[in-house]
Amino acid sequence: MAEIIFEAKSLKKHYWKAKTMTKCPALDGFDMEIRRGDIYGFAGENGAGKTTLMRILTGRARQSSGELALFGNSGEKELCIQRGRIGALIEAPALYPGMTARDNLEVLRLQRGIPDKGCISEVLNTVGLSDTDAQKARNFSLGMKQRLGLAMALLGNQEFLVLDEPMNGLDPGGIVEFRKLLKRLNQERGITILISSHLLGELNQLATCYGFIHRGKMVEQISAEKLKEKCRTYLSIRVEDAARTTEALKRHFPGLETEIVTESRVHLYGFAGDTGEVLKKLVTDGVNVRELKAASADLEKYYMSVIKGGQL
Repeated sequence: MAEIIFEAKSLKKHYWKAKTMTKCPALDGFDMEIRRGDIYGFAGENGAGKTTLMRILTGRARQSSGELALFGNSGEKELCIQRGRIGALIEAPALYPGMTARDNLEVLRLQRGIPDKGCISEVLNTVGLSDTDAQKARNFSLGMKQRLGLAMALLGNQEFLVLDEPMNGLDPGGIVEFRKLLKRLNQERGITILISSHLLGELNQLATCYGFIHRGKMVEQISAEKLKEKCRTYLSIRVEDAARTTEALKRHFPGLETEIVTESRVHLYGFAGDTGEVLKKLVTDGVNVRELKAASADLEKYYMSVIKGGQL
């Protein structure tokens, strides 16, 4: 089992509404685990709490309550030390527009107290900006600015990257380039990545595991392999009694997988025949079938089903 490098338990974060002076929860009993080597796809609607969690993780904000651990360490002093192993790109990268990419990184190197100047050329080469010495950051395209932001996050051989919507605003070509870069960093350098995005199709091409957040709560954490299984083609059957229906399906289709989704809904996976055959066998067994339909779930459908309590 891979090492857990980030863990959150029962995290809460409240903000105050200025007009009404009432508490507004951003995180509400939030739990999370990230293991070394993962590309963790963090999905949720706008305002769900993704950025708040990332700001707490990187020390840009403090939780109202709950526990936090990084690389197996907790406590304010230890967390501060361990955050030195994290690189982050949260919201827009903070750049000096009148300076080159190399000069921006030199300022950051001095701030971080990194003695080796060679690390600048290394990260510029890694993100594909090694030939931009004559350009000021103000003249960079959005994609180049995002790559410079990633270079800043990587400076100092960071082990864990925290990226908040890094593909926002990129054109399709830029998204593909950024995706390839992140995969290379993960596979060749073993960097663990937490990446949030509303582009669930892009997460589906990157992530090795997922966390789905809704209204400040972690609704589900699931591996990419498990998610792929759940997104198979299946028969969705709405009935009066899911347990009884499952027993009947196992008798008639012993080689196929069944899943009780709710008390009134069952999924049958791997069935490739006529749906009328399933209906006939269930009705013969006295099962009251209210609905039977073939379906499949992509990541977007699965996410929506999770936040609605399993109703695909």
